[in-house]
Amino acid sequence: MRMGVLRLILCLCLLLVISFSNAFGSGFTFDGLGVKARGMGGAFRAVADDWSAAYYNPAGYNLILDNMLAFNVAAFHNRYWITPDVKWAGIYETGFYNDQEIPNDHEILNVPQGGILARLPIFGGETVMGFSIMQLFDQNQMWEMYQNIPAHANTVIPSDQFGINLDAVAFQFTAARGFMEDKLSVGIGLSLIRGDLIYNDVVLRNNPMPAPISDRPHDKIPEWYKTTGNGWGYGYRLGVLYEPMDKMKIGLTYAGKSSIDITGTSEFKFYMGENMYTTSYITNQQFEEYVFVSGQKLSYESDFETTLDLPASIGGGISYQVTDRLLLALDAEMVFWSQFEGFEFAFTNYSAAQTEESYRDEGYLTASTYSNIQDLVKTDMSAPIAWEDAPKVMVGAQYKALSFMDVRAGFAADRTSIKWDNSGGVTQIPQFYDLGTKYTYSFGFGFEVDSWSLELATSYTTQPDMFVDRRVDQDDDGLMDNITADYRAENYQTVFGISYRF
Repeated sequence: MRMGVLRLILCLCLLLVISFSNAFGSGFTFDGLGVKARGMGGAFRAVADDWSAAYYNPAGYNLILDNMLAFNVAAFHNRYWITPDVKWAGIYETGFYNDQEIPNDHEILNVPQGGILARLPIFGGETVMGFSIMQLFDQNQMWEMYQNIPAHANTVIPSDQFGINLDAVAFQFTAARGFMEDKLSVGIGLSLIRGDLIYNDVVLRNNPMPAPISDRPHDKIPEWYKTTGNGWGYGYRLGVLYEPMDKMKIGLTYAGKSSIDITGTSEFKFYMGENMYTTSYITNQQFEEYVFVSGQKLSYESDFETTLDLPASIGGGISYQVTDRLLLALDAEMVFWSQFEGFEFAFTNYSAAQTEESYRDEGYLTASTYSNIQDLVKTDMSAPIAWEDAPKVMVGAQYKALSFMDVRAGFAADRTSIKWDNSGGVTQIPQFYDLGTKYTYSFGFGFEVDSWSLELATSYTTQPDMFVDRRVDQDDDGLMDNITADYRAENYQTVFGISYRF
């Protein structure tokens, strides 16, 4: 008994060392948990017989007879394309690469994760306890599809223009217990969730100055900003697994909503208009508008805070062992995406731009002009999202082709969370890419060698093309909250895993 506990502690330490070095990587891994589950298309709530039951159904731990140490890594390739069509009044150019198909930064992303569990004689009986590190939510993409028009001196802005790297990683403790001679299993997972966020955007701000300083094409002031921060929150998952008859299992799960307060630092760059005709008449004594017409770049830094709301979900599944070789499973899940409304960025503790300080020292900036700059710069920003709750259906099968090899296949249909407004507009932006109902086709296999299991699964997800032709100002702040464009996408995923039973 003492040696078993010692071995459990050593394995836990090893898992922590492996995972902490990589757990905050990139990739879209919301559905990349567990190799077996991925091979079966995610239809795993009523199967739940490996470490990933911590996510799919914590109650499944009760029916795992051996202690287990497992590790898997998911590799993703998100191929997205945008053809912008952003013009003012349908005529005037804005700086977007209109009518050009722009790919996101194509790269293969990877996320390692894993878990450990053991049967322990505690709480007046045998309880299965486990610890796992799981990436629950992740978005990662970056785009370069904008350059300043000549009205802003063609000043080059950073290439990381429209992008996001969002990671939500759960460090979860799971406990499961059986009742009714293990016909009924109940499990709970309590987690500490780490949220990491990098958010980049280009916003065309309204020029606060009066005419003629703010006449087209100087009516908009491009702003590039980047926020980098992190925070911690809490989460929980509940699961029930019931065997109403021999060879059949029914699983039910619920994951609660989690809110994470993200804090960090921000960078800003404002690209002021250039009007040489106007500047030629400006002197230190006569005009306060110099900074808005001289083609300068104002750079700032600040602290920021925002809230990351991770949506709740509820799901159920049924599995049936048709023969000794064939297992079939069906799952359904509802994710309450309406609980995620994007980001509200609140900025504090600004550091002044060097250019602004030099202008004040040289007498170009009077108090009123400085006030106008503050109105432009020191404004909280929002990245609103309007989504609705969306269901997902998954079917999967596992077939024991050989005594040591299982073959798996699955299919999932994930209805889009897009919410169109009454005018036919949608807040589709490059950072959150959801084009319509997604279909995923999965295939995988696993090998068992003594106490070891080696597994591999791969999947392909297709999304419909989308054309967005209506600008949306969801929060009525005068800024465009979507990108009018043609969108298309497809996704590839491969998950490799290894586990050891002891």
